Amino acid sequence: MMFMTHGILGIIACPMLEDELIYSLANDQEEKDVYVLDTPYNGSLRRKMDQKGVPYKMMDEWDFMNCNSDIDRSRLSIVIRMMSLGLHAEPKDLMNKIQDDMVMLQGRVDAVGLYYGMCGNYGWDISKWAAEHLTYPAVMFKDKEGRVCDDCVGVAVGGLCGYQRLIKEFTGVMLFTPAVATNWVDFLGASDMMKGYVGVGDTKANMKNILEMCGYNSVVQIDTGLEDRKEFDDATKDFANYMGFKILQASDDYADLGPAKKLYSEAKALLPQ
Repeated sequence: MMFMTHGILGIIACPMLEDELIYSLANDQEEKDVYVLDTPYNGSLRRKMDQKGVPYKMMDEWDFMNCNSDIDRSRLSIVIRMMSLGLHAEPKDLMNKIQDDMVMLQGRVDAVGLYYGMCGNYGWDISKWAAEHLTYPAVMFKDKEGRVCDDCVGVAVGGLCGYQRLIKEFTGVMLFTPAVATNWVDFLGASDMMKGYVGVGDTKANMKNILEMCGYNSVVQIDTGLEDRKEFDDATKDFANYMGFKILQASDDYADLGPAKKLYSEAKALLPQ
């Protein structure tokens, strides 16, 4: 059987954006082999892929990085490496870690799709950096105007314009996508405002104190439609009840899968046809 696309597409992903990746994999009708590298951060990804019936194979990370895998480059192969959620706590560390990993992937992949937002690295465009420093091309989340998406919320609402509209309507509140809601302890624990307060005493109680001092009293749900709504609601209620927050709802027109679709299609287009 002939394959329209072939080669190895590497995916480097944050757990906060795994829903967008799974959505694209599930809706891609082209025959492909999906591999998940065996790292400590893939549990949630695998659970969701199993739930949505997205087939995949586990692969030893050492074997892949040392070119000991038996991936057939005449087929379309997608290799997923999940990274720690905590990386976004330090923007410079995040950038350095991703760039170091991408250098190590040379000779092992034909292109990379980066499932990360900028997370404090304003103006960081991995595609430009890759063109200057790597032997393969790479792409990351951008809106329809070609602007890099700020973070996982920016990805969820279609980029800069949606983000600006959201912030104007919901000023000074917590912003929850389904992925943020179901990982809220880890997500907040890695945030800039919680530096020095995680791992000392009662972590959740420290989070509550910090949010109160910062004047937060509400959380807004942004339903991307990519996760089970009940799970989203239950996780948000768990957060709101503990913090004593009100739950607000962003209108359905905020959700925009444009950046997710754009990234996946552009990443595949970088591979040999």
